[in-house]
Amino acid sequence: MVTYRIATLADAQALACMRCTFLLDAHDITSQAVAEMEPILLAYFMAALADNSFVAWLALNGEEIVATSGLSFSLVPPSYSNQSGKVAYIMNMYTLPEYRRQGIAAELLQRTVEAARARGYKKITLHATDMGRPLYEKFGFRDVQGDMVLQA
Repeated sequence: MVTYRIATLADAQALACMRCTFLLDAHDITSQAVAEMEPILLAYFMAALADNSFVAWLALNGEEIVATSGLSFSLVPPSYSNQSGKVAYIMNMYTLPEYRRQGIAAELLQRTVEAARARGYKKITLHATDMGRPLYEKFGFRDVQGDMVLQA
C-alpha cells in the first residue's frame, strides 16, 4: 500500500537521488553529468527545505520512495494577471516506472496544488514532459505560448 507524507530535511538526499533518476529517465543526459549534478541538487534541497522555499511530498511503498513532487515558491513584481506577484513552480514530479498508472502522481499533484493555494499562490507553473502532460491538463493546466528563455 502506498502512503504519502511531506518531505523533511532528512529526505534531501533521497530527493536529490530521485531528481537524478528523473533526469536520466526524461532527458538525453549522461550518467556522468547526472552524477555531477547530485551534490548541487543536494545543496539545493537542503537549503530550500530548511528555509521553506520548497516543499515536497513523497509517495512510499513501505520505506521505499516510489514517487515525489515538489513546489518552489517565488515572488515577482505584480502584474495585472498576477497582482500578488506570487508564483509557485511545480517540479520534481517523478514516479518510478513500476508504480506508474496507479494514481500516485495524481495524488501528489493534488497535494502540491493544495499547498500552493493554501499559501495564497494563484499562479502555478510547471514544465511538462510528454508523459506528464495529460495529467496536468486533467487538472486544468494549459500550455501558454510566448514564454521566452535566455540560458547562459
